[in-house]
Amino acid sequence: SDLRLVAPKDVRVTGRKQCKEMASGATDVLDGAGIFENIEDALASCVSSEYGDVIVCGTGMPVDMCSKRASQKYYEPRKYFEELLSERNDKKVPGAEKCLNGNVTIAFLFGNERRGMTPEDFEKCDVVLGVPTNPAFGSLNLASAVQLIAYDWRMALRASTSFEAL
Repeated sequence: SDLRLVAPKDVRVTGRKQCKEMASGATDVLDGAGIFENIEDALASCVSSEYGDVIVCGTGMPVDMCSKRASQKYYEPRKYFEELLSERNDKKVPGAEKCLNGNVTIAFLFGNERRGMTPEDFEKCDVVLGVPTNPAFGSLNLASAVQLIAYDWRMALRASTSFEAL
């Protein structure tokens, strides 16, 4: 895992006592976190040859009230990951063509807690993932969104024979 924070209010957040306590034993992730001024810089360092091809997965709310926020189609994370990792050669999901050589990194892009992602952020994504929720309460807080996406990704990796689970 490789945590990258973009323009946090407090650049020392990963060293804060409360943050380390809330990390539930994942302090190594916090200690190795990178701080970047903008999304472009955070993503640019993923694109180096050691990472192979990168599929950028953004996250958003797939409900009517936010339909104008992203021009891309929303994909349910679990279904998207299953299709992406399938053994079939006729994958139809965004980013699947990058899986052909087998050396692929997935970058998950989450917006901030209050405002989510901007249309410009979505444009940097190969795919937009949306956790299906009750349309009356479409918004998830950041921690919940991260947990659900991470869980679905981990379960897809465990079920896949084509990718080595990290």
